[in-house]
Amino acid sequence: MIPTGLLFDPAFLSHRQGDLVYVVPHGTLNLGEHFDSPLRLAYTKQLLDAVGMTERLTRVAFARATDEQLLRVHRPEYLRQLAEACAVAGEQVVRLGDDAAGSASTEDVARLAAGAACAAVDAVMTGPLRQAYALIRPSGHHAGADFAMGYCYYNNVAIAARHAQAAHGVERVAIVDWDVHHGNGTQQAFYDDPSVLFVSLHEAANFPVDGGEARETGGGAGAGYNANVPLPSGTGDAGYRHAFDELVLPLVEAFAPQLILVSAGQDANAFDPLGRMRVQRDGFRHMARALRQAAGGACGGRIVMLQEGGYSLPYLPIATLGVLEGLVGWNAPFDDPHQFVQYPLGEGERAAVKAARAALAPYWPTLHRS
Repeated sequence: MIPTGLLFDPAFLSHRQGDLVYVVPHGTLNLGEHFDSPLRLAYTKQLLDAVGMTERLTRVAFARATDEQLLRVHRPEYLRQLAEACAVAGEQVVRLGDDAAGSASTEDVARLAAGAACAAVDAVMTGPLRQAYALIRPSGHHAGADFAMGYCYYNNVAIAARHAQAAHGVERVAIVDWDVHHGNGTQQAFYDDPSVLFVSLHEAANFPVDGGEARETGGGAGAGYNANVPLPSGTGDAGYRHAFDELVLPLVEAFAPQLILVSAGQDANAFDPLGRMRVQRDGFRHMARALRQAAGGACGGRIVMLQEGGYSLPYLPIATLGVLEGLVGWNAPFDDPHQFVQYPLGEGERAAVKAARAALAPYWPTLHRS
């Protein structure tokens, strides 16, 4: 079992986006709890506690991110606007961006999540830990330099990458994003930067719909350092394993990062309301284990995973347990009550990975074979 840090604070549960409300003729229809419910993290933490995972992890202390840390990714006027909007929200839920609402506590909690991401980097860069999981909320990978979007306000993984570079002299950071939605904010942050390799595996034609194509491979000096693998709906464990074997792991190995960061959004799970994929606990376990092993070979085992999406209250805890099992190297004594037969690798998954390899092959000799 590998020593692993855990970063969590009950304060992450205080951020609220209000209820899910439909606008209908002559009024509104309130459907209750928003997809981004605080229960997502509460139930996940409860399962980790109940199966004995938490006691095998080392708690890592953290504080709110400083302006200096946030400003490496976000613009000053955006920090000011977000703080002011939340300060005047009172008891109300207010619109903060495209599909991103919040309340009085949102900016403070988002700053705490970003601070946890930076503290996780500190923990693995200075030792004795070499890996950590930040069970944080709100998510971050949709947030851009000057906008909130898709339940995200500060881009936690981008802030963590810049912190690693500024505070620890890291020259090469690899970011792997397996959230079912494309990490558009992270892509924007590093699109022209060869010091950060960004690899996103996501469902094709999901949110956001105007990006995440295989042809988006980076610009300027960053050409070839942005990899998108838009996978077809219905992709399960076999498809993600194929993408890892054929693209993700060869790229990470060739890039030789000094730190691996993971946007660990478990909404590619088979029961998620905001995705149409079929990944199960074993699939998440495999991806985490594969990246942990890649980190062992490339960067002394230094890897940090940051919670992103995942909106199935019954299954997010199980999927996240699978991730931690793969990261720690210990399988919990818990049987998945939702497990079902997996579909074999299909031609759609093969074609998607092949297209991504073809787009990146001009930049990476390791991808030249057909």
